[in-house]
Amino acid sequence: MTQYSIQDLSDQTSLPRRTIHFYVQQGILPPPEGNRGDAYYTESHLLRLKLIPLLRRQGLKLDDIRARLHGLDESALRELYEQIYAPAPPTLLPTSQPFAHYALPAGMTLLVPASLTPSERKKLTELLKAVNEIFSA
Repeated sequence: MTQYSIQDLSDQTSLPRRTIHFYVQQGILPPPEGNRGDAYYTESHLLRLKLIPLLRRQGLKLDDIRARLHGLDESALRELYEQIYAPAPPTLLPTSQPFAHYALPAGMTLLVPASLTPSERKKLTELLKAVNEIFSA
């Protein structure tokens, strides 16, 4: 079993030690293992600390995160982390449908089905204008 000091956790998560202590006080992170003088943290602690900002980005408040992580063992934490953090598999575009390519700022390209309705074309024009305004600001 890997053991981490609070400094190790801080280094691996970029969280200040003070924040880690706060999460322990709030019951989001369990207290360290061992005695006060030789306390250590486990992989479970590290996974929880990595999950907190991911769950915050999903709109969860700290109380919700506490409830969501409550009772999860290391295996369940790792599974949750991989579900949230894993990139989505690429979607395949249908090859039979022609697409129009629109060059966007910053080297991006927008692919749009060539068969847009007039209403959709109007929205596309507004979208392209907004993208250009955002990148020119």
